[in-house]
Amino acid sequence: MTSTASDILSVYFLQMQAQNKNLLRVVPLFETLDDLKNASGVMTNLFKLSWYRKMINSKQEVMIGYSDSSKDAGKLSASWHQYKLQEELRSLAKKYKIDLVFFHGRGGSPGRGGGPIQATLKSQPSGTVNGKIRITDQGEVIQQKYGYKPLAEYNLCSYIGSVMDASLNPPPRSKTNWRELIQKMSEISTSSYRKYLNQSEDFIRYFKTVTPHKSLGKLAIGSRPTKRKNVDNIQSLRAIPWVFAWTQIRLMLPAWLGTTEALRYGSIKKFKRIMTDMERNWPYFVSTMDILDMVISKVDPEISVIYENNLADASLKRIGKKLRFQFEALVKLHNKITPREVVKERKEFRKALFIRNNYTEMLNILQANVMNKLTNKKYKNLDKKFLEDALMTSIAGISAAMKNTG
Repeated sequence: MTSTASDILSVYFLQMQAQNKNLLRVVPLFETLDDLKNASGVMTNLFKLSWYRKMINSKQEVMIGYSDSSKDAGKLSASWHQYKLQEELRSLAKKYKIDLVFFHGRGGSPGRGGGPIQATLKSQPSGTVNGKIRITDQGEVIQQKYGYKPLAEYNLCSYIGSVMDASLNPPPRSKTNWRELIQKMSEISTSSYRKYLNQSEDFIRYFKTVTPHKSLGKLAIGSRPTKRKNVDNIQSLRAIPWVFAWTQIRLMLPAWLGTTEALRYGSIKKFKRIMTDMERNWPYFVSTMDILDMVISKVDPEISVIYENNLADASLKRIGKKLRFQFEALVKLHNKITPREVVKERKEFRKALFIRNNYTEMLNILQANVMNKLTNKKYKNLDKKFLEDALMTSIAGISAAMKNTG
């Protein structure tokens, strides 16, 4: 939550007060959409100070937050502003002769910046990798990537190869008409995403009622509380349980909500040639659409109906119906924009995922039924301990099947 230069300087000041002779480097983390937009101004205020440049020995690391920005503004808007921030800081560092390293605070899920590392680094702005990168791997991703020695070696080699490729063969600079279109799409996406979150009490109630978010804090895989403060709203909820809970009911909302309206705007006849050009020649947009395709492959709207039938009242079911309508429109727009051969290729690549989905459905049915028995008063005489154990097991099983949930 770095918002001002003083947020960074105060950490140095505390180290000096503690008489720390070897100052630890201070890495700002820009998380929310506003922080991503203001980050360039914050770093300018520091870089223009000669004593600050001397103190850091002209070396600066900046961490980019994927989770909170996506929860704040939606995936499409967050990823575009992360891209722009890197461009701005790249130019700023060049101006003040600062050796800049980006630290990407990615999670495992698409809604938190997850995705194949090769495509991710290749889609960064040119000149922002330069042989050096820091990336977080967290949650169940650690076990999946490093829990078995050959896999750990493979993933380490993937990171090394991806950094080399992005450094030696950087992507082309983005065209002005690409940027103008994606900027407008980003604005539309943010507006739509926030409208869902802020304009309907039923939407928040839907999340609290239909997803197992309250149980996530009991899992033995969380490093932090599910909420920042003891306040019951979306703003106080941490990004991990926000994403995790939607993944459990197979809607994966944080990875696509707001994108439907943005793609609808981008797909009008006026922008057809520009969109085709972006899909073929801009690695950032190609990666964005590829991750969206992966999300579409994992979403199963009919599963959410099972949860609603077990847990929701009539007004909440209307919310679910609206969300499913939005998703169906998104799928049609995605297929309209993406070249047919690319859609076919991606479908072939995701065969294993479609097979896993069949088995995961049984866990979803079980979970919805258990949640009903835990919350419905007519089952008050049942032994809650066994039900809670079953719920925890189903959460872990669905998480393992989805693979990138945290």
